[in-house]
Amino acid sequence: MRVRFVPFVALVCLAACGSDTSGPTPPTSTNKTVDINTIGDTFAPAFQSVSLGDTVRWSFSGGSDGQGHNVRFTPRTSSTPADINVLKTGSASRVFTAKGTFNYVCDVHPGMNGQIVVE
Repeated sequence: MRVRFVPFVALVCLAACGSDTSGPTPPTSTNKTVDINTIGDTFAPAFQSVSLGDTVRWSFSGGSDGQGHNVRFTPRTSSTPADINVLKTGSASRVFTAKGTFNYVCDVHPGMNGQIVVE
């Protein structure tokens, strides 16, 4: 009886040890989020440098006339993020996946503009 018990115990021990098949831990993202606010009828900051893959988050307030703001990138290219429709409050984000200079304006308030430089 003792002969049969030893292989059983060895099998139980091996099963209890298990193995880690989850693989290596993926690298932590180094991408960051930067904030741009609307203060009155200006973007603050109006000019921002970010790295490839970073997120820019615009936070909106009503503006001097309470009509809100939008973000329209100009000129449009294949790598330009989608525009942001008029918002009176809240926020909207865009991830920049291409290097370059991205100019933007608020169509509601002429002269309200900004620039994102992706390095």
